[in-house]
Amino acid sequence: MDKVFFDSNGYKVTNTSFTYKGYKDNIDNVMSLNIIEWSKAQRIKYGLGLGIFSVVMFYTIGWFLVLPILGALSEEVPYTYITEVVTSIVFIIFSIIGYISRKGCTLELERNNGNKGTIGKSLNRNYFDELLNAFVQAKKLK
Repeated sequence: MDKVFFDSNGYKVTNTSFTYKGYKDNIDNVMSLNIIEWSKAQRIKYGLGLGIFSVVMFYTIGWFLVLPILGALSEEVPYTYITEVVTSIVFIIFSIIGYISRKGCTLELERNNGNKGTIGKSLNRNYFDELLNAFVQAKKLK
């Protein structure tokens, strides 16, 4: 009979297995769980990076689709700066999305073969701390 150390919201830690988001893994195959807390500077950097990437993709994909339309519209007097305005709006929207998406904590799983991946996000670190403590207890029994 497996001893259950933690069971809540899609995560379950027993002395033989670790279940997360519907995937069940042998506890021996999981090397560690890491909690990543995003600082304000990291969130701003990620947001700006996503904003710049979105502008590059907007011009790359939009070269054939969007920019000719914006160019035609910008020849008329009220729309002279429409390309710059749309580019700025794209940058601002994706920067905000990038900043908001890094809110709170991220749980990262590392396997014995070196693979890493995020398996969850939470606004409250205490939830992941409980999970991490249960995982450490389960690993000690092995």
